Amino acid sequence: MNRFKKSKYIIVLFVVVLVVSVFLVTTQSSSVVTKAGDGISLVDRIVQKPFQWLSSVKSDLGRLTRTYNENETLKKELYQMKKETNEADSLKEQNEQLRQLLDMKSKLNATKLIASDVIMRTPATWKQELTIDAGSQQGVTSNMLVIAGGGLIGSVGKIEDNSTVVNLLTNAENTEKISVKIQHGSTSIYGIIIGYDKEKDLLKISQLNSSSDISQGDKVVTGGLGNFNATDIPVGEVESVTHSNDYLTREVLVKLQSDSMNTKVVELVGNPS
Repeated sequence: MNRFKKSKYIIVLFVVVLVVSVFLVTTQSSSVVTKAGDGISLVDRIVQKPFQWLSSVKSDLGRLTRTYNENETLKKELYQMKKETNEADSLKEQNEQLRQLLDMKSKLNATKLIASDVIMRTPATWKQELTIDAGSQQGVTSNMLVIAGGGLIGSVGKIEDNSTVVNLLTNAENTEKISVKIQHGSTSIYGIIIGYDKEKDLLKISQLNSSSDISQGDKVVTGGLGNFNATDIPVGEVESVTHSNDYLTREVLVKLQSDSMNTKVVELVGNPS
C-alpha cells in the first residue's frame, strides 16, 4: 500500500514537472522566435537597401534616357522645320526676283536677253563679283550689262564656255566705263561710272558732258554709249553732287536702284555691236 502511494506521488510529480517544463519551453521558444524574427527582419532590410537603391537609379536612368531621346527628336524636328522655312523663303525671294525681271523685260531697249542663275559667290569677293551659269555657248558677249531686282547691278567680265564672271557696280576697283544718263527735267546729262564709294555705299559718276543743273532725286539710267550699248536700264537716283577744287569737274553720287547682295537670278542685256 505504501509502495502504491509512493508510485502515485512519483507519477504526479513527473506530470507536474513535465507540465512546468513544457510551459517554460513554450515561453522561451516564443521569445527566441520573436528575437529571431526581429533579426531576420533587420537583415532583410539591410539586404534590400542596395537593391532598392539600384532600382531607383535604374528608374532615374530610364527617365533621363527617355528625356534625352525626346530632346534629340525635338532638335531634329526643329532643324527640319528651320530648313524647310529657309528653303521656302529662298524660293519666295527667287520668285520675286524673277517677277521683277519679267516686269523689266518688256521695258528694256535691247534685242538680246539671256536669263541666268547665280551659281557661285565667295564671301571674300561678295561685293566685287559673282558667277552665273551662262557663257559663250549660251550667247554671252562682252558688251552685255547685267540686271537684277529692277535695275543695273554690273557688267559681263570673264566669259567661259558655260559660265561668266559678273563685275558688280559695288566693286570699288571696277574699271569698266559704263555710260549713264542723268535726267534733270527735260535735260539729259551724260557721264561715266568711275567707281564706288564703299564708305557711303554710293556709285560715283563723273566726266559729265554738260554743266546743266543736277538735283538730288534725278533719275539715272544707262546711256548706251561706248562698249555697253544697252540704253535706259535703271541705275539709281542722284544723292549729291560735289565739285572739284577748280570747279571744272563735278562728281555725282548715286544711290543704286537694285541691291545685289542677295541676287539669285539675273538677266544679261545687250545689242549687237
